[in-house]
Amino acid sequence: RISYRIDVIKDQYPQLSVNNFRDSILYQRIVLGGIVSDDYGLSKLTLQFHVKSSTQQKVSKGSVNLPIGANQIQQSFFYNWRLDSLKLKPGEYLEYFLQVWDNDGVNGQKSTRSSVYTFYVPEKDQLVGEISKSQSQTEQKIEQSYSKARELQKQIEDAQQKMKGKQSLDWQDKKKLEDILEQKKNLEKMLNELKEQNKLLEQKKDAFTEQDERIREKAEQIQKLMEELLDDETRKLLQELERLLKENADTNQLQRLMDKLNKDSKNLEKELERTLELFKQMQFEYKVDQAIKELGKNKEEQKALLEKTESLEKEQEKSNKSRNQDKGSENQNAEKSKELANEQEKLKQDFKKTEEKLEELRKLSEELKNNDEIPDQDQTQEVEDSQQNSQQNLEKGKPSQSKGDQQKAIKKMEQMQQQMESMQNSMSMQMDMQNLETLRQIIHGLIKVSHDQEGLMKQFSELQANDPRFNALAQQQLKLKDDVKVLEDSLLALGKRDPMMGSFITREVTELNDRLDKTIEAYWERRRPQISTEMQFSMTSINNLALMLDSHFDMMMNMMANAKASGKKGKQKGSQPNLSQMQQQLNNKIEQLKNSGKGGRELSEDLAEMAAEQERIRRALQEMQKKIQEKGMGPPGGDLSERMEETEIDLVNKKLTDQLIQRQRDILTRLLETEKALREQDMDEERKGERAKDYDKEVPKAIEDYLRLKEKEVELLKTVPLKLYPFYRKEVNDYFKRIREN
Repeated sequence: RISYRIDVIKDQYPQLSVNNFRDSILYQRIVLGGIVSDDYGLSKLTLQFHVKSSTQQKVSKGSVNLPIGANQIQQSFFYNWRLDSLKLKPGEYLEYFLQVWDNDGVNGQKSTRSSVYTFYVPEKDQLVGEISKSQSQTEQKIEQSYSKARELQKQIEDAQQKMKGKQSLDWQDKKKLEDILEQKKNLEKMLNELKEQNKLLEQKKDAFTEQDERIREKAEQIQKLMEELLDDETRKLLQELERLLKENADTNQLQRLMDKLNKDSKNLEKELERTLELFKQMQFEYKVDQAIKELGKNKEEQKALLEKTESLEKEQEKSNKSRNQDKGSENQNAEKSKELANEQEKLKQDFKKTEEKLEELRKLSEELKNNDEIPDQDQTQEVEDSQQNSQQNLEKGKPSQSKGDQQKAIKKMEQMQQQMESMQNSMSMQMDMQNLETLRQIIHGLIKVSHDQEGLMKQFSELQANDPRFNALAQQQLKLKDDVKVLEDSLLALGKRDPMMGSFITREVTELNDRLDKTIEAYWERRRPQISTEMQFSMTSINNLALMLDSHFDMMMNMMANAKASGKKGKQKGSQPNLSQMQQQLNNKIEQLKNSGKGGRELSEDLAEMAAEQERIRRALQEMQKKIQEKGMGPPGGDLSERMEETEIDLVNKKLTDQLIQRQRDILTRLLETEKALREQDMDEERKGERAKDYDKEVPKAIEDYLRLKEKEVELLKTVPLKLYPFYRKEVNDYFKRIREN
C-alpha cells in the first residue's frame, strides 16, 4: 500500500523593491532601479504617474511599460526617466509609483504597487534664490583658489631662493618641496571642483531663467578660462617634480624644474585674479538683465489689473445709471473690487522683491566701482506708494480712483525699465569701445618696444668685450623692461574686462618678463652669448604678443560690426572662405615676398602681417580640432598646428627659406585632405539623421551597481538550461540573491 498526500501552495503576490533617485538640482530626470520577483513568473512592470498643479489639481497623467524578462522569477530593473516631455512648470507636483503583475492565468494576474513618490519643482522665486546662492558659492570658491594660488606662489619663490648655490638638498629642503607638491595637488583638486561648480551654475541659469545671448557667451568664455587654468603641461611638471624628489636628483635639475613651476604658478595666480573679476562683472550684468525682465513682468501684470479695474468701473457706472439697481449687483461689484484689491496686494509684494534685487545691484555696482544709473529708492518708492493707494481705493470700492494710481505705477515702471535697458546698452557699448581703444594703444606700444629691442640687438652685435657702451646698453634694456611693465599692467587690466582674450596672452607676458630678467642679469655678468640668446627670445615673445593681440583686435572689430546681425550667423558662415583657401592665399603672399627683394622695415611689417595671418589660421584649426575631439573622434590634421607654429616663428625671425616654402605647400596639401575627410564625415552624419538631445550628467553610483548586476544576470543566464527542476531553479535564484546582497 502507498501512502501520499497533495499540498496546494497558494500563488503568492509578486514582490517589488525600488530605489528612487531624483535630480534635485536641475529637475530634469528621475532614475529608478530595483528588484522584482515572483514565485512563478512575471508578466509586466509599469510606471504610473500624474502631474498636479500648485493647487493640487490634476493636470495630466500617463504610464510607461518598463522592460522585464517574462521567464525570470527574480530580476533587477533600471529606468532613466527624462522629464522633458512632461514640461513641468515651477510649483507643480509629479506623483508616481511602480506596479508589477505576476503571470497567474488561472485566477487572474495579481499585482503589487510601490509607495507613491512625489517630485516637486520649486516655485520660480525659490529657483532664482538657488541660482543666487550658487553664484555666491562659486565666487567664494574662486576667491579661495586665488588666495591659495598666491600663497603657493610665495612658497615656490622662497624655495627657489633657498636652493640657489646649494650642491645638494637637506631634509628641510625636500620637506618644503614635498609640501609645495601636495599644496599644488590640493589646488588642482579645488580648481576641478570650481570648474564643475560653475558648469552646474550655468546649467541652472539656462534651465530656469532667460539670458541675454551676450551674457551667455561671456559665461561660456569664463567656463573655458576655468578649464584652461590647469593644463597637461602643469600636470607633467608636477609628475616630474615628484619623480626627481624620489630619485634624489641633481639640484640643478630641480632648480630648472622649479623655475618652470614658478612661471606656471605666476600665470595661474594672474588668471585666477582675472577670472574672479570677470565673474563678478558677468554676474552684475546677469542680474541687471534679470532685473529688466522682472520690471517688464511687473509692468505687464499691472496693466492686466488695470484692464480689470476699468471693466469694473464700467459695470459700476452701468449699475448706477440703471434705476432698478438691486442689492445683489451692488454686493457683486464690491466682491470684485476686493478681489482686485487682493491682486494689487500681490503685485505690490512682487514689486518689493524687484526692489530688493535693485538694491542688491546698487551695492554690487559700488563694489565694482561702476557708474551705473540704476533706479534709485525714490523711484521705487513712487511705484510702491501708487500701488498702495490703488489697493486702498479698491478696498473702498472706488475703481475709478484706483485707475489713476495704477496708471502712475505703470508709467513709472516703464521709465525704470527703459532706464535700465539704456544703461545695459550703453554699458556694453562703452566697455567695447574702451577695450578696443586700450588694445589699440597696447599694440602700438608693443610695436615700439619691438623696434627698440631690435635696435638694441643691432647695437649689441657691434660691441666688443670691453666696449664702454656696454653699461649704457644695459641701462637701455632696463628702460625697455619698464616700458614692458607699463604695457603688462594695461594688458592685465584689459584681460579683467574682456573674457574673450585667451589665457595664452598671460603665459606669453610671463615668458617675456622672464626673458627680459635673464637678459639684464646676463648684462651685469657680461655673458655675451646668453645676452644675445635671451634678447632673441624676448624679441620673439614681443612679436608673438603683438601678433596675438592684433588677431584679437580684428576679432573684436568683427564682433562689433556683426553685433546687429547676430541672428544671421548661419548665412554669414556660408560665405566665409575655408581654411585651405586662406592658407593658399597666404602661401602665395609668402612666395611673392620671397622673390620681391624687399628689406628693412617694409619687409618686417609684411612678415609680421603674414605671421599674424598664419596664427589666425592655426587657431581656427585648433578650435575645429577641439570641437571634433569633444564628439569622441580623433583630431583632424594631426600635427598641422605645430607645423604652422614653426612657420610663424620663421616669419617672425625673417627666415624666408626654400624649406619654409616647401613646408607651406605640405601644410596646404594636408589641409585639403583634412577638409575632404570632414566633408565625407558630414555626409555620413546627415544620412544618420538627427539624434535626440542628451544630458551630460552622471548616473548615480547605486544605479551603476544595478546595471552591472543586470549584465551579470544576462551573462549567467546564457549558461543556465531553459528548463530546470524547481529545486535547481530555486538554487539559481538564491545565487542571484546572494550576489545582490554582496
